[in-house]
Amino acid sequence: MDTDLLAREFRSDVAYLNTASHGLMPARCVTRVQEAVARMATGDIDMPAYFAVNDGLRAAFARVTGTTADRVALGNAVSVHVGLVAAGLPAGSEVLVAEGEFSSVVNPFAVRDDLRVRQAPLEKLAEAVDGDTALVAVAAVQSADGRVADLAAIREATRAVGARLLVDMTQAVWWLPLPVDSYDYVVCAGYKWLLCPRGTSFLVVSRETQEAGALVPLHAGWSAGEDPWASCYGPVERLAPGA
Repeated sequence: MDTDLLAREFRSDVAYLNTASHGLMPARCVTRVQEAVARMATGDIDMPAYFAVNDGLRAAFARVTGTTADRVALGNAVSVHVGLVAAGLPAGSEVLVAEGEFSSVVNPFAVRDDLRVRQAPLEKLAEAVDGDTALVAVAAVQSADGRVADLAAIREATRAVGARLLVDMTQAVWWLPLPVDSYDYVVCAGYKWLLCPRGTSFLVVSRETQEAGALVPLHAGWSAGEDPWASCYGPVERLAPGA
């Protein structure tokens, strides 16, 4: 452990154990946020530089999760990413979730009256997958009690019936090695173990799922264009090829 680094980045008078709720922002992160707010207050905003920061963030997440930056999309909340997945499901689809799962993983499906949401105990989630299951949505690690899902068994069960698997890695990324590209969807809030500011989240979609057209780009604003600066007005003529 680099004690000098810890001393520079975190206050020595704080003993903080609630990482399941919120990670502590390191000093360098606090400084960058303060600098950004100060620039907004004076109108001194460098938009191209913001895009470069986003690209660096996508690359950093890819590095710690074992994927590539072109597969990583940024967002502001896990529920927004899960909502995008929910919007792509055909009417009548069954979504299987763990009992007591965190609401951001469940609610985007539950609020659609034309989807069927079924619950099963976390330990029996793989056994509960059947031919009616279109998608399993589960957190790799439960925030309520720290239980770890048997993702290998769940992945095997979903593949056996042709269902897709969405994994929330908010409580797992950084300390629990997971094969990100083995799942159809991965979502992650950045303000916990990754020590990002609130309002930072990530989505990774497998190449197979993307090519199958499982997601509709509902949130495709101007920055979704292959050349964002040429996509500021009117319909985006060419979407970016990556996430």
